[in-house]
Amino acid sequence: IISIKHGGRSDEKNLAFTCPICNVNKGSDIATILEDKDIPIRFFNPRKDTWAEHFRIDDSGKIIAKTDIGAATIKILDLNHIDSIIERKELIKRGLM
Repeated sequence: IISIKHGGRSDEKNLAFTCPICNVNKGSDIATILEDKDIPIRFFNPRKDTWAEHFRIDDSGKIIAKTDIGAATIKILDLNHIDSIIERKELIKRGLM
């Protein structure tokens, strides 16, 4: 999903449904630099990537990265914000995840 600013198009193939928090956190970013890397790491692309290849959820509700793409996505979207972890933990408890 590439923003218009970076040459993306405003058509169905380049748009995605997101929660408002993730959308604000991502903004027009398409990559980030991880602490131990010196190169930009792209974000997870739900149309090209497999979720289970890049992430897992532990019993506490925290999303754990399996790859650099997963780590970059968790970092920028703030997927382990305490409110998100609490919500995920409740979903796990109810058997919904």
